[in-house]
Parts: sequence; structure tokens; C-alpha cells
Amino acid sequence: MQKIFLAALILLSLAACTMGFEPVPLDNGPTNGETGNVVDVIDGDTIDVMLNGQRFRVRYIAVNTPERDESCYAEATAANAALVRGKTVTLVKDQSETDVYDRLLRYVYVGNTFVNAQLVSSGYAEAVLYEPDDAHYDEFLNLERQARNANLGCHPTGIFNDGSDRR
Repeated sequence: MQKIFLAALILLSLAACTMGFEPVPLDNGPTNGETGNVVDVIDGDTIDVMLNGQRFRVRYIAVNTPERDESCYAEATAANAALVRGKTVTLVKDQSETDVYDRLLRYVYVGNTFVNAQLVSSGYAEAVLYEPDDAHYDEFLNLERQARNANLGCHPTGIFNDGSDRR
């Protein structure tokens, strides 16, 4: 079983490197949450997931990616798709259930890969505080600082330089 896990980890790392990002060190994965299948990638921080036979739109917590009319939109969407398209995901709630658009607000995992964190560490997402959902905010700020300093992902475009990390 450990050999299978190690082989999967190596393949995931290789896939991540082909998208131009270094994998975030894996934690032990989610300890709770709902499991579903990704049926569509909307953009860099939004997906559609089938949960118990019902389709839900899911917005990633504590991150923000470029919008359709902004620089680096296609790249951030592609990075998200490389991580989640067609995969089984575990969705973990923080405090809020949904946002004003009725999307589920969740931290997203594929196996032990923390997708929200991976997008920030690779520079395709910025850390943003949407109170009261702040369980990983400080961690994401640190990952963003590292990605910005390394000029990764979307950072060279300046898209995240709006002077605010709160919404």
C-alpha cells in the first residue's frame, strides 16, 4: 500500500511540475468533509462538483484568482484544471456554508493535496480573507509571499497588486 501511495505521490509531483509549480508539502489530508466528483472547472477558484447525485458550484475559501477579463485568467484556470478536472475531491467547510452567489464555500483536497494551498504556492492564486472563514489564512499569506518573491505563476503580471488581501 505504501508503494502505491509513493508512486501516486511521485506522479502527482511530476504532473504539478509540468504546470510550472512546485507541489506544496502534503499534510495528512482532510479529516472530515464531503466527497464528490469534479464535473466542470469554471475558473481558477471555482468548480462544479457532484455530491450525492446533485450538482453544486464550489468556491474555494481564502483564495482569489484572476477573472475572465483579467491578465493570467487562462493560466490560473488551467492550473486549477490540472489539479482537479475529473477527480474525486474532498470538500471541507470552515465557518460559512455559502457565499452571496449561493456557491458552497470549501477547502478542496484531491487525496492529500490541498488544492487551495497549491494554487497559492504556485502563484496562480492570491491569499484573501473572506471573514469569518480564516482557518488557513495565515498559512496562505506565507505561501503567497514565497510565490511572489519567486515571481511564480501570475505574479509577474502584477494582477494581485491591488493593495488589499481582505474582501
